[in-house]
Amino acid sequence: MFLDYFAKRGVAWTDMIVAPHMVAGIAFLCLLLVIDLALRGWRLSWSRRAINGAFATLTIFHVNFLLAPVVWVMAEEVKALYKLANIPTIPTEFWGHTPTWLVCIFAIVAHDFANYWNHRLMHLRLFWPVHAIHHSESEVTGLTSYRVHLFEPVVMWSSYVLMLTWLGLPADAIGIGAIVLALHNIYVHVNVDWEHGPFRLLVASPRFHRWHHADVPEAYGKNLANVCPLFDWMFGTYYNPGKCEERLGAEGVPENDVVKLLLWPFTEWTRMLVGALSGLSRRITALTRDRIAPERSLGHAEKP
Repeated sequence: MFLDYFAKRGVAWTDMIVAPHMVAGIAFLCLLLVIDLALRGWRLSWSRRAINGAFATLTIFHVNFLLAPVVWVMAEEVKALYKLANIPTIPTEFWGHTPTWLVCIFAIVAHDFANYWNHRLMHLRLFWPVHAIHHSESEVTGLTSYRVHLFEPVVMWSSYVLMLTWLGLPADAIGIGAIVLALHNIYVHVNVDWEHGPFRLLVASPRFHRWHHADVPEAYGKNLANVCPLFDWMFGTYYNPGKCEERLGAEGVPENDVVKLLLWPFTEWTRMLVGALSGLSRRITALTRDRIAPERSLGHAEKP
């Protein structure tokens, strides 16, 4: 049974690698690697921490791939619930008279709007243990875009179903948009201090996103848009004071321990639950004590 499962996942892995967005992503990463080597004078001078981080990220990526059917099942449940809501949908034919390039731009912006809100959700206390895995790396590179916990795609895909399905966007626009988004996601994680000048609110830059990964209170929960910083500017989460030279990562989160990172949401949720139950127990004890104390005082007062 397990051998059959792994054999099927092996075939699926091959299909994934040759998918257009993955081919584009791998080619882009290779190009960035060559550029990085050239800038370093063709010397391999990466730190041990950066190399360990790359191996940890690749391991997490492949563990997620093996468990991807779990995510698909959850996604299908969300789709089923969405269908029960019977929300009116724009027919795909509606987009037939609009130029493909324009529909692609609209799809990217709409997708980023959904991403802004699911990203904002994942920075809340309850969901942070899931997203913290992406922030755990202190040596952020283009490869960091693939360091996500298995549960994060569930949150993201659920938001796409709920917020974007009704648009009825054509498959070709979604496919082209997916490639652009994959490449841009790699680009903003590159370790360079690039800014986009007058276009800085329209297209996210590596500097903009580097502040999102900065481990300083001023940057917490800031720069949540993946592509269009205008959303951050509109909703009060824009932060870009200049070149980011702060420490990156997330304090208290295991950096490159794959097992601890994969279990991190469960350990943190358990800690939260124990803390909540302990707090509830203390409040109940305090209320009981406050109620009993007056009764005892009254009892002593009635004695002759």
